[in-house]
Amino acid sequence: MRLIIAGAAMLLMPHVAFAADVPVPAAELKTMVVGKTIKSSGARLRYGADGRYTFNGASPGKYTISSGKICVKFDAGDSRCDRIVKSGNKYFMINSRGKRFPFN
Repeated sequence: MRLIIAGAAMLLMPHVAFAADVPVPAAELKTMVVGKTIKSSGARLRYGADGRYTFNGASPGKYTISSGKICVKFDAGDSRCDRIVKSGNKYFMINSRGKRFPFN
């Protein structure tokens, strides 16, 4: 019963970081994404070598990378920053709402 309650509490608090989460260093993140398309929960995130970004072929913008973060400034005017963390040998993107997505 305690396990069920603890699991439910974790689902209700998505902003809480997992204990093993480690921000991905900028150099590793650049090697991982620049010039590549990353799949994340069915979405295709394209990080062009020229700094351009698209989400599923749309929502164009420009991206920047810093230690543990990818920030996008969309051509339409909005912007967002997502944290990129490594937990064990898996990578995850955590958005501003704390929602966690596989990032590979």
